[in-house]
Amino acid sequence: MHDVYTRDLFTVIDNALRPPAHLTPVQLAEWHVHTLRNRLPQLREALRLAREENDAELATLLIDQAIADHPDPPRAVRTVGGGGARMPHPLQKPRSEGELPIPEHLLGPLLHKQWNLTIEGQPPHGQYVARRPIGWTGEGDPFERITAPTRRELLRLLGHRLRGTDPPAA
Repeated sequence: MHDVYTRDLFTVIDNALRPPAHLTPVQLAEWHVHTLRNRLPQLREALRLAREENDAELATLLIDQAIADHPDPPRAVRTVGGGGARMPHPLQKPRSEGELPIPEHLLGPLLHKQWNLTIEGQPPHGQYVARRPIGWTGEGDPFERITAPTRRELLRLLGHRLRGTDPPAA
């Protein structure tokens, strides 16, 4: 009988290597090429840690990070009718208005070295602010500034900014 950490490790490995059920054959082939190419080195390292250092808990965390770094593709959006109207896949959860357009654990690496996030003022009148770093030479205005009343709202605005979409009217 395996201990709880080893059982968790086996479950996480199984999840990391199981393709999503909603993929077409072409998408499945693409999933195998892209995801497994990126996840397998981390899975091997996790198994080495579990075997040589007897640390199944750390190995499980490493595999979770591999899944987060290389997520499965989103569910397909299908076209309805000839007018090009788009509708989410029936199994896909509809987005709520306050939901972030990009999952929060993915926003950090995307924003790294592109935005400086700070809070100006004192609670409850403080404001969350995102500015370009000093010496910004990338695309866009180096003096750009985005403000929001809450951290979540600021991340939502930045997520839409990264995707190149306008946030829905509040």
